[in-house]
Amino acid sequence: MDDQSGTTEGRLGRRQESEEAASSSRADSPVPRISLIRPLVNRRAAVYQIISNFNSSYTPSNSSSYDVRPSVCFAPQMYGSGKTILGKHFREFVLLNRQVLEKDIIGFPGIAGSGVSAGERAVEALLNETLYVNVDLRPFPDFGGEDFRSTLIKTISKEALSTLPNKPKLLAKVLKNRKDPKEWLKSLFQVTNKRYLFLFIDEIGMLPSRKFYEFPDLDPQRNPRKPNVYCLFFRVLSSLLIQRFVICYLAGRSDAIVTKQEDAISSRVNLDFVRLDPFSEDSTKLFIRGMKISTGETVLQILFPDHPEGHDWFFKQVRDYTGGVPRYIVHVMQVLVNRCIHNKVYNMTESEMYANIESTPPYMGDFATPSNMKPNTLRVFCALLLAAALKYEFRVSETICEELVASETSQYVLDIANKFGFYYEYCAKEGLEQVQLSEQRIKLIFPKMFLKVVKEHYRYYPLIRYIYHLFPLRAPVESLSSLGFRLKVIFASAFYVRCSLSRQLEELSLFHQSFVEDVVFNTDQCSVRTVPSLSSELKTKYSADEQSYSPNAWKDLYDKYLSEDGIFLPNKDNSCGPDIFVRVSVPIDDDSSGSDEGCSSLTEMLMYTSSKKRRVYLIGITLKYYHSSSVDVDMIKEEVDKFLVPVSSQLELEKNDIWAIQLVLSTSYNNEISSHFTDKQNWIMNTGVYYEERFKKKHPSPSAWQDTSSSNSDNESLHIGPNCQLVVCSVDNLKDFLGQQVYEQLQKVSSDTESVLNKLDPLAKLLGQLLTSDVPIEPDSSHIFSKTADRDEMEVEDVSRERVRGVIPFDWKTFLHQRALLPEEVSTRYAPSFSRIFGDNPRVILRSSLELMRIPEEYIRHILIAVGSLDSDTETKG
Repeated sequence: MDDQSGTTEGRLGRRQESEEAASSSRADSPVPRISLIRPLVNRRAAVYQIISNFNSSYTPSNSSSYDVRPSVCFAPQMYGSGKTILGKHFREFVLLNRQVLEKDIIGFPGIAGSGVSAGERAVEALLNETLYVNVDLRPFPDFGGEDFRSTLIKTISKEALSTLPNKPKLLAKVLKNRKDPKEWLKSLFQVTNKRYLFLFIDEIGMLPSRKFYEFPDLDPQRNPRKPNVYCLFFRVLSSLLIQRFVICYLAGRSDAIVTKQEDAISSRVNLDFVRLDPFSEDSTKLFIRGMKISTGETVLQILFPDHPEGHDWFFKQVRDYTGGVPRYIVHVMQVLVNRCIHNKVYNMTESEMYANIESTPPYMGDFATPSNMKPNTLRVFCALLLAAALKYEFRVSETICEELVASETSQYVLDIANKFGFYYEYCAKEGLEQVQLSEQRIKLIFPKMFLKVVKEHYRYYPLIRYIYHLFPLRAPVESLSSLGFRLKVIFASAFYVRCSLSRQLEELSLFHQSFVEDVVFNTDQCSVRTVPSLSSELKTKYSADEQSYSPNAWKDLYDKYLSEDGIFLPNKDNSCGPDIFVRVSVPIDDDSSGSDEGCSSLTEMLMYTSSKKRRVYLIGITLKYYHSSSVDVDMIKEEVDKFLVPVSSQLELEKNDIWAIQLVLSTSYNNEISSHFTDKQNWIMNTGVYYEERFKKKHPSPSAWQDTSSSNSDNESLHIGPNCQLVVCSVDNLKDFLGQQVYEQLQKVSSDTESVLNKLDPLAKLLGQLLTSDVPIEPDSSHIFSKTADRDEMEVEDVSRERVRGVIPFDWKTFLHQRALLPEEVSTRYAPSFSRIFGDNPRVILRSSLELMRIPEEYIRHILIAVGSLDSDTETKG
């Protein structure tokens, strides 16, 4: 007990020291002053890759240097990926992976023999016989009369001898031979008593600058046979790398990744992109668990004193927000630790921590996404964002078609993605084996913390708003089951954009003649998320992890996951029900509530507005038969039994004022269905209608439903229950909705067994058709775009007063104090948080958002009433 007490006292003492340190350094800067001591997370694959490339560079030891084709690892990834950490701590990584490397390395230049013994001697050489030199091109010496190669050799020599006694004498001896790389390297090894040189050159992205053009051997104008500075750089580098024995690793963010590979080949250098993937959830957990502050206390002991090992949901939240990029993980952890110590708030719940993480400002020093993107560039950017959400695998050498190129220098997807600020991870097999370049595939990653900035900058671009809500999308792993999921996301993208460009759902050809024609779909308030799928095999209400629900548990699914408006995608392709759910709610008049005339005060009026009833439209969209050769009544009846039947029986539609509509979409119907399409319109069956296949006739009488629902057991009958409607979309209306080109591309690829997105050439072209290319889209524009069902062109409309508020900063303090009737000091305290989270649009406020912000219930009620009053004002002015 005494020991335990002492430990507790020690921890409390360190906590007090941390709080005092935080208090003394408190400032307005969003970046905390409390520095974190971060651990090294193993980069085994990258270490092995660098060693393997060095090994493949050399022919047997008795060959001349002219037989050497240097193979160099290059890390062009975005900022914060760990490129510099890998280079500066390479020896530590070798030591960390000693046992694995001793087993896996079967040959090494300069060491005779092969097998396990060779691996052991190779590791020994890397640890004790290798000279490690780091050259950063940012502080690289300016031109002083010598060419770049001589200056580079001089810089390497100074760094290599910096820790040795009698440095000036040794440096003079080594530099005496700098005109001859072979003799220079020989003398360098001699004075340092080493056999190998590990050369790490950082920030090679600095090369295309005036500073390096001053060197005659790096100036393209003085070397017409070499088209750019990188070709010249690799020519200089190859003269050093063909000597024995130089291990080389290059790093530096670049907009032309694949192009660099082509530049290197012309100079005898083979470039191999090193694997520096963003951290997985497991690696994120290890990284965070190893973080400490100066007192020796771990960050998890500070954040979660009652659970110092942390929570899995916490590691997942951090990874989702940062994309697993090491630097951004550190940034978020610094902000959280600072807030925790300053505010003395510990052991936050999952929802509280989520709100804190989501409100963490991005690390803008690394923000690389171009601003003021033109419409064509935005479409390519959106295509890559959607590809990242869907975990689409690109070939490293994949290109984007010429008319959609967003870069003046390259058509490669990887080059363009790097310019936009994407990170990427390799889709390699487990283990350390190398993958041929032609087989290398990558997946793109875009941190959500930066996506928030992009969304705010391009707030009027519908596709950006849609994709923002998708991140992070828990897409199924690459499999046949995931192909339908990807088709659902693409279709939902079209649905969202079309809704964004429409005033009401009636403007979408899909809903012609349906009972949602005059319903407004507010995409600004619409979230997009995945929900559990429905499984008929479940014997319980839902699975242990709640990834699947029974069709008999529709009420539970609706209450928990469909309680707010939005677009919802079941997380599995084989869900027993619709492929996309859409929930839309609209206010309706309630005569029993009285009229505005009876409201004698502002408070009473706000109370009346908030109490207005809302009608819910629950739409289930079925895509399962999208590419079927012939869809018949039996298929449609099967879908009705999976959605309209259980929904009508479990959700008490009439009592709760819920209207359910089932939308079946296909590119091919058989004659018995096609015959019901009149004037190319949809085939619609309303409440109280049943269809008998045997008699080929419909019965529209409302009483027919009640008469036949209990007595008619004919399996060939199709029944439509109360507050329900079935819409079978005609092929013509489907083409009108998607656009001919999108329709043809989806029709072409959806029936193939290969990945849907792999067949789209390219994805940007598909998304580009969702919007016309005539109208320029500028950030913070004072125009919005609308599209009618009868016209394909985009027309610009003057923005409404509500939209202008998106340009002029919204006064949150006035809103909270005067409209929500919150105390002035509370309004002043809350205003910055509301501005950061909700932007300039108070209509996006939801109860769940306020609860995540830990707003007291008494204030939540007043805020929601104030939000409701905005709709009332709009109706009055209209």
